[in-house]
Amino acid sequence: MNSAHDADSMEARIQKAYDARLQCYPDAALGWRMFYSPRRVLNGARVAFIGFNPGGRSINPSHGQFSTEKGSAYRKEIENWGSSSSLQDQVIALFQRLDIEPEDVLAGNLVPFRSPSEGSLPGASEAVTFGRSLWKEILDKARPSLVVSMGGTANREISSLLMVQNVQKYPIGWGQCTASRGVFTGGTWVGLPHLSRYGVMKRGASQTALDKLFDNLD
Repeated sequence: MNSAHDADSMEARIQKAYDARLQCYPDAALGWRMFYSPRRVLNGARVAFIGFNPGGRSINPSHGQFSTEKGSAYRKEIENWGSSSSLQDQVIALFQRLDIEPEDVLAGNLVPFRSPSEGSLPGASEAVTFGRSLWKEILDKARPSLVVSMGGTANREISSLLMVQNVQKYPIGWGQCTASRGVFTGGTWVGLPHLSRYGVMKRGASQTALDKLFDNLD
């Protein structure tokens, strides 16, 4: 992704794949969304943050589709996600811990196609395969030194894509819930539980555990 042409080409590929999906899954006409950050970060970013897919049942026309050129969609002054605004708070707290401005993070979805929940995504296997092909290209070009993913499927797929090694589990101060950390060629991967269900980033009881998880990243 080293030019506007490359980004435009990827956007066209996603739209083509979405249109093709509707031929098989007419009920999946809920739109798509790829990045929560400006497309400039595709040229290079220190940190990438990847969730599974956009949620909800409708498209907000004021929100970005391929990218969010106004800044980071996780900032409430850019977008207000209503009932999902707590997720925005958690992700912003993560970025603060990583000492990076939200709009400088390569933030997006493994799968761009929207569904009310991960389990209700039609054709999930083929959608994940498509998403992996996109992110291989994206990560190869942007070359972040830290990749953070969120949620079970995103963690599994991104760690596999990066061929992460030496994975260790870290308790995060929430019952038996753990996060994962490992290394890949050129950087570190951290796999978090989904922050909409496990709000650990702003939870006082989890801070000591998070200190250990995110220690010595440079």
